Amino acid sequence: MHRRVADGGSTVDPTNRTAVRDQLEQFAGPAAVTEADDGTLRAEFSGRTHIAVTPDGAIDTGMPLHSFDGMPERLVFNHDSGELRAELDDGGVYVFRRP
Repeated sequence: MHRRVADGGSTVDPTNRTAVRDQLEQFAGPAAVTEADDGTLRAEFSGRTHIAVTPDGAIDTGMPLHSFDGMPERLVFNHDSGELRAELDDGGVYVFRRP
């Protein structure tokens, strides 16, 4: 399950496979999302750009000039602005902008 937030985004628990897949498909398009044998959900964009979320909630992103690899507390998808925020329990935030 996911929760709508005030800025128009949806907050999901990164370990909730159904919610993560639903949000990734909305974010990247259904054809761009695949699931690996180990359960990792991956959204591919142009070039080397991607978002991968493992079953335990770890996220790995590939983006020219910067990337992120960590365990966020929650994922916040804002489809209108084309942003995915990985929010960490220490207050840190990584922002992935859809190419």
